[in-house]
Amino acid sequence: MVIGVHKNARPFWWEGQKKTICLLIHGFTGSPAEMRPLAEFLSKKGYGVSCPLLPGHGTKPEDLVDKTWHDWYNVVEEEYLRLRRMYPEHVVIPVGLSMGGNLCLHLAANHETAGIVTLSAPIFVKRKKAYFVWLLQYLYSFERKSVTEEQWQKDLENGRFYYNKMPVKAVKSLLQLCRKVKKELGMIKAPALVLHSMNDKTADRRSAVYIYRKLESKEKELVWLNEGGHVITIGPEREEVLMRVGEFVKQITK
Repeated sequence: MVIGVHKNARPFWWEGQKKTICLLIHGFTGSPAEMRPLAEFLSKKGYGVSCPLLPGHGTKPEDLVDKTWHDWYNVVEEEYLRLRRMYPEHVVIPVGLSMGGNLCLHLAANHETAGIVTLSAPIFVKRKKAYFVWLLQYLYSFERKSVTEEQWQKDLENGRFYYNKMPVKAVKSLLQLCRKVKKELGMIKAPALVLHSMNDKTADRRSAVYIYRKLESKEKELVWLNEGGHVITIGPEREEVLMRVGEFVKQITK
């Protein structure tokens, strides 16, 4: 375990009774805490759950500065392959939130996964300012989020963990991942579930439409949420998110 990881951000692995494992991947500047409600729901259904901590996350924003999408993906791929080796008779399904969804899509483009779930995955980002990171990285190192210090502290007390500022250099790598995945969607044939909020202020909702249309999957579904924002695993419609993911996993593993 990385030294200095916040108690709310620790990775976890829960073995299940069924021969299905869900590989849950958190988002950019987030942590496994934002996947915990989904993990608990799937665990109660008897599925195994693995949720690694991505490099540069869970400690302090400065640790994320020099990390790239390659670093994040390597952890996802290594854990996927480890689970396949350790449990050769099990089905392993990647489920990713935000950037985690992009990492899962890249995984599905390079490995024959049994299925894939994306939650608020960004192909297009809402803030146009993000597309100028190649210039902005020379002007300042961090971009503060709109969350107040009071709200951030309250979220920590309630069990969440995320950074309240983003390293501009790492944002640049995130956008590189978005462009990479955009070109790979036609390589993915696994059954897919795409969930996105109409009110997402981070990942443009055009992303969900683009992912859905470009996937070569014969079995695919796009589900829109009407409330909440970007982190739909803990938003006001989280119960529907949990139910939809649970039904998808059940359908492709029955």
